[in-house]
Amino acid sequence: MDHQVIGIALWGLGVFTSLGIVFGIALGGAAEKFKVASNPVVDRVRDRLPSANCGACGFAGCTAYAEAVVERGDVSPSLCIPGGAGVAQAVAELTGKAASAVADRIVVMTCHGTSAYARDEAEYAGIPTCAAAARVFGGPRACKNGCLGLGDCVRACPFDALRIGQGGIAEVIVEKCVGCAVCVAVCPKELFTLYPRGRRIELSCKAVDKASIVRSTCMVGCTTCRKCVAKCPAGAIEWNGRTILIDHEKCIAYGPSCNEACVDICPSVILHRVGQSPRPELVEIAEPSGVQ
Repeated sequence: MDHQVIGIALWGLGVFTSLGIVFGIALGGAAEKFKVASNPVVDRVRDRLPSANCGACGFAGCTAYAEAVVERGDVSPSLCIPGGAGVAQAVAELTGKAASAVADRIVVMTCHGTSAYARDEAEYAGIPTCAAAARVFGGPRACKNGCLGLGDCVRACPFDALRIGQGGIAEVIVEKCVGCAVCVAVCPKELFTLYPRGRRIELSCKAVDKASIVRSTCMVGCTTCRKCVAKCPAGAIEWNGRTILIDHEKCIAYGPSCNEACVDICPSVILHRVGQSPRPELVEIAEPSGVQ
């Protein structure tokens, strides 16, 4: 009986081994017959890209961009924002195209409502993501336009250029930010805005509510007073009917003769010079107005 069992087992093993060899040979032959020849130029371009797969170029990752820039004449070699001028020049040389200027940009977080300035109206105990929290009555923050601080953008950033600060909201690490815009698409509150790296001023609020509502939820929210619009000598700040917009090209082009009066006249801290800290008189305030 034992000999019969061993014989059957050996026979099965031999059959399956033979089948494995046959199918392996067949699959190998099929792969060789139907393989698509790789363009060596595409491979070289792909090797020069930063492998972030961020999509800032408009294509679905670095491989897709490498294929497009090599095989299509209408695709510029200067679309890799993270790679900058160096990558653009290398891709241009490999593809025989002319490189153009690469936009040097960063993202700015348009919310300054830290826990010291903005209040919560509820306690959220659900899935710890901004996307999930935003689906529950807009999130626990009283300001429904503000940062939820649960870090979807931090986890998505391929360059580790974002963090959740001590104030409970996202912060941009400017030195690491390359302007890939991944966070722009991830944030459910649409709080990240692309700015030129050479910007002179920043706008850190996108409040679109009435002043009374803003002041009851956040001490440093935009009250849409529009004093900055009237004060800007370059005409670079405008009111679009809902919020404040800045034309940074106009702002930069106006030159150093501008004393940035828009910053000084702003009754909140939403307009500030690059690198400026919040106004000292507000730093120690623990609660926004309207909180009992």
